[in-house]
Amino acid sequence: MRRFFVAVVLLAAHSAAAQCPCYSVSTTPNTYQCGIEATPGTNPTVADWQPIFLKVAGGPQRWGTDGPALSAIASGCGHPVVTTQISPVFPCELLQAIAMNESGWRQFCAPTTPASQKGLSSRTIISFDCGYGIGQVTSGMHIGDMPTFDRARVAGEPAYNLATGAQILGGKWRATACVGDRQPSLVEDWYIATWAYNGLAAINDPNNASYDTMRPICNPNLGCPMRPYQERVFGWMEHPPTAAHWPVLAPAYPDRASFKYDSNGRPLALPEPTCAGPTDCTKSRSTHVSRCLGTNPPDAGQPSDGGEPAPSVSDGGQDISDGGDGPGQGHGCQCDFGGTSHRSGGQPWVLFALLVMVLCRRARSA
Repeated sequence: MRRFFVAVVLLAAHSAAAQCPCYSVSTTPNTYQCGIEATPGTNPTVADWQPIFLKVAGGPQRWGTDGPALSAIASGCGHPVVTTQISPVFPCELLQAIAMNESGWRQFCAPTTPASQKGLSSRTIISFDCGYGIGQVTSGMHIGDMPTFDRARVAGEPAYNLATGAQILGGKWRATACVGDRQPSLVEDWYIATWAYNGLAAINDPNNASYDTMRPICNPNLGCPMRPYQERVFGWMEHPPTAAHWPVLAPAYPDRASFKYDSNGRPLALPEPTCAGPTDCTKSRSTHVSRCLGTNPPDAGQPSDGGEPAPSVSDGGQDISDGGDGPGQGHGCQCDFGGTSHRSGGQPWVLFALLVMVLCRRARSA
């Protein structure tokens, strides 16, 4: 039954992939009480997105007033690099892959759902549960929410939206265990933080019994159901939609046999990833320094007290989830808008997809 439920969730998600939802204050229905009106706008081209990703990858030192405030993150886990606090930086490859999985690089599109918005001009993409823009920023975007970031800018500005998503990802980095020596410039060292971005839940555990133990690397362009969220993101890095989006990067994966968990089921520190695929450690791969970052990110000069993750800092509680701000809260289901749908999705499928996503999200937040 559990395997069937997961399969149905992913099937429904793919059926809804081509949709452009726009649920906001004036929308009927507005079940999740989305609190900010959609902003009219033209989506950036693939070429226009490139400098935006480069800016956000550099963190608050580079994005300045084009994004929200973000405090320091840890670098180093004592293997052998001593832990220090640095100004946050993010691999652009990871940001690009997450954004493709979340929204298909869309801040604006012409609404197809709900019926009250269908036919309107291009405006903010807003999911049924109030995920806004390219980063699908959800927490803080409901009626009555009072986050520290500028909600109107999340709805209306692609760079600000993406930076807000990076702010949340930085919070996940702080709140999760080390991967390797925890170097922010290494793409693979973000494995657990990427998992946490969608929720440290069993559905994203690579050792979940629902998943094929011989599954190959995910190619989201072709569809890869029954996958943890982070494997879909890593799959995007290796399989860009076009050569114009980003250069191919073949990431290393952690050995599933090395996973251990705390009493709450959260993954503990992992060795540096070296496997050639999510289930293939017979061949190896090297880790990758982001092409957008150097090997020595700027050091804020604030030594930490050892090799454990720094305490979670909420930065205003702007977790991309359904209202929670803890690392175990989810970013929703694996119900992304990115990817290519290979199914004919009529209106009944869309409604069914929404129903299943609601059930999945409620299960996550329980």
